[in-house]
Amino acid sequence: MSSAALTLSAAAWFWAFLPILALMLSMLALRWGAKKAGPFGLAVALLAAWARFGADADVLSNALLRGFLMSLPVLYIIIPALVLYHVADAAGGIRNIGWSVSEMTKNHILQLMILAFGFTTFLQGVAGFGVPVAVVAPLLVGIGYPPVEAVAAALIGHAWSVSMGDMASSFQALLSVTHLPPHELGVQVALLLGAAGLAAAVSIAHLHAGWSAVARWPAVVGVLAVVTTAAQAFLAWMDLWIVASFGAGMLCLLTGFGMARLARYQGPSRPATMPPKPEARRVRTALPPEGARRMSFHLAFAPYYSLIGVVSLATFIPAVHDALHAWRLQVVLEETVTRLGVSTPRQVWRLAPLGHPGALLLYTAFTGWLFYRLNGRWPGRQAGLFRRTFDEAYPTSVGILSMVALASVMTASGMVGVLADGAAAVTGRVFPFVSPLVGLLGCFVTGSNTNSNILFGAFQAEVGELIGVQPVLLAAAQSAGGSLGSMVAPAKVLVGCATAGLGGREGEVFRRVAGYCAVQVCLIGFLAWWLS
Repeated sequence: MSSAALTLSAAAWFWAFLPILALMLSMLALRWGAKKAGPFGLAVALLAAWARFGADADVLSNALLRGFLMSLPVLYIIIPALVLYHVADAAGGIRNIGWSVSEMTKNHILQLMILAFGFTTFLQGVAGFGVPVAVVAPLLVGIGYPPVEAVAAALIGHAWSVSMGDMASSFQALLSVTHLPPHELGVQVALLLGAAGLAAAVSIAHLHAGWSAVARWPAVVGVLAVVTTAAQAFLAWMDLWIVASFGAGMLCLLTGFGMARLARYQGPSRPATMPPKPEARRVRTALPPEGARRMSFHLAFAPYYSLIGVVSLATFIPAVHDALHAWRLQVVLEETVTRLGVSTPRQVWRLAPLGHPGALLLYTAFTGWLFYRLNGRWPGRQAGLFRRTFDEAYPTSVGILSMVALASVMTASGMVGVLADGAAAVTGRVFPFVSPLVGLLGCFVTGSNTNSNILFGAFQAEVGELIGVQPVLLAAAQSAGGSLGSMVAPAKVLVGCATAGLGGREGEVFRRVAGYCAVQVCLIGFLAWWLS
């Protein structure tokens, strides 16, 4: 995209920022969800593109079509991922995995690392949408952790894995709007998030009992942190983004289970927490609750073993890979030019419906359902499963469709270019440090790293070109910052508090996690600046 006629001025920058401002105000001041705020922001973007940036009907219709097509690969991951999660949850698999972990060891630090770090990373890999926090926070409360600490630990533990989580839907969104080299971008994202993951592991132990917990149990914190972050980096380097967070979380669980068998980690950890307030004292509840059906860990984990097999077959067996990718959908998107000379090049959109990660998730969900049914564990509520999936996916889908379209309109009309020019002029070579803060802001406002990447991904890449920094690095910093923003996103905090019985005490949780979030985002910013 290029134009000599589109020049930077305060008025032009304000008009370019107006759609994002409208989105932020509608979500923060009016408290609208993405389902309402997304279409509103899109309407403002269409108006600004037509009135100020010379985008005619052909440019706008082409941009809307591009936005719709770019959103399909993302939604094709999100919806099947929800189906898979609800299959395992309806059969009791998710609860049984958590119960099994809690009974393996009495060491509080190891429990926290397995549940708040490993299990949240694993759940983020397969579901996202606040599921890790919603599942793990009440599990921690159930085995005696103070509710505020339980929610804070789950928020801290899952955030680092969000970019490669939910079967890499956030990463796929970033690829869709930036068109950067997938391998280089994946490696860079994994590198930055690896540093955040190491910090997250230390933060969880520190949250529980201060630096003394880290000093007394360095092997627990260090081994699980290094194993998990290295696994995600390796899978990203292998271009297996779809299972990067899932695989990292699974390896963390397996390593933690192995450590739990050692006599050193069987007893309670010391030092213990500081004496809690009366309302926050540890009260151990029965696990599982009365009347709940137990199943073995391996049976509960069956759908995810199946996922490993399905992804391995589709990735490493050439005949299977070629067969799944033989049928492709293709749409040619012609070049457009605004009245001010901003051009959007011709593009060919492609999708392999049978070989896409979303299809692999559907195959896995069916296999998991069949396995539970054959073992007498399926409750026979298929209609409820699809209803719950629809209830969760519908507002998210509307938000993503409208926000991808908004980003596409802003890109095609030249608004992203104007914003990038302004940011480059003000910050210059310091921008890499600021880059993850932009991602965090996007996640805080929209509640989603995916939406943050959609809104600011192209902007970050263009700033990189203007200031002479690799666009891949800034796009990765954007995604890493948005990932860490999940720690303080109001929607995630509300979910955690609701499931842990902390309604009305969201401010306490926010204050507990805000400092850890700030440290990790500054760490990512420093790394991005140093690498630039």
